[in-house]
Formats: sequence, structure tokens, C-alpha cells
Amino acid sequence: MKLARFPAASAPSSASLRYAADVLVAATRNGAEFLRMSDSGTIAAGKSADLLVLDANPLDDITNTRKINAVYLRGVAVNRAR
Repeated sequence: MKLARFPAASAPSSASLRYAADVLVAATRNGAEFLRMSDSGTIAAGKSADLLVLDANPLDDITNTRKINAVYLRGVAVNRAR
């Protein structure tokens, strides 16, 4: 199910923000734990730094995940200008 198909009629409620946060945790931390990837899933010293830097908060609107400012793979910025 794509969350972007269900636009909010007004400002997000605290329940919808909690749901969005749970979805992001499930996709990152919980996924890494399930796959036994101890160096992934959260941001911490000594972990693999594969991450996206967004221009807007995905908890406010899930489509903000498309507003990518920067990409880092193993701690190195990826040149996205192609």
C-alpha cells in the first residue's frame, strides 16, 4: 500500500505522525535488525553511513521522501548530477 495515495484533509494528527514514524522505523531500524545488519538501521558512531538527507520532514507528508537533498553511501556523498 502506498501511503501517498491517501492525502490528508488537514494538518496531520498526532496519531498519523506516530504511524508515519512507526513506518520509518520499520523500514530502517527494524529491517536492519531482522536482517542481522548490526552496522545499519540507525545513525550512530561506527555504523555504515548509508542515508538520505531530505529537504522536508517525511512525518509531515510521506511524499517528502521524494525531496532528496543528498545521498551518502558508506559515509561518502554521492554525486547525483547525471
